[in-house]
Amino acid sequence: MKSHLAVVLLCAELCTVGLGKAAAQTSSNSPTSRKSASTSGRTECVVSVGLCVTVPTDWQRIGDIFDDLGFVVAEPHPGAETTTWPQITVASIDVPRQKDGNPPSLDSLVDTVLIPNASFTPAETLQRARLILNGSNAEIVRVRLQESANDAESSEAVALIEGTDGLVYSIALRCAPQDYARLEAVFQKVIHSWRLQPRATRPTAQPVTPSPPKQDSDKK
Repeated sequence: MKSHLAVVLLCAELCTVGLGKAAAQTSSNSPTSRKSASTSGRTECVVSVGLCVTVPTDWQRIGDIFDDLGFVVAEPHPGAETTTWPQITVASIDVPRQKDGNPPSLDSLVDTVLIPNASFTPAETLQRARLILNGSNAEIVRVRLQESANDAESSEAVALIEGTDGLVYSIALRCAPQDYARLEAVFQKVIHSWRLQPRATRPTAQPVTPSPPKQDSDKK
């Protein structure tokens, strides 16, 4: 299994695993025609860990990532390629522990996000804030990215949430910069809706009563 630490390198890294180039690649013809985002919602979950969020009803789940430890939903724009749709990625990250045996802090993970690498170079850090989301420590970072010289800029907003047993939960929005103002409310609703649901209880096996031995009718 590949290290899930790649998740914290924003959606640019997240969505290249398992879905190809599933993250939205912004361009001059990126879909921006919608004036408002959907207000109604439905529940989507990373079933293996019970991580659930509420996403807009009209957004489509377009795939799972990291061996079912995450998923991607996108806002449909008929006539445009799926890869250009604004997307939200939700994932559970099994973060490698440090040399002292403790998990890295959220601050250090966000610092990792902001380090330029081969996939992208943060053009500008627009926001970095600490907050509490449903009782758990969280940190949000928003940047404007330039993936390569031939690509237009994109906006990334990532919330990293301290989970249990050293896990970190990541919720990331990726869209064209001109779409962010419209979709920020959607992102805020999604990150504030996160919760953990208990795994379904397996049905208890019913005791089997052995059948009485068959009597041989010919025996005298």
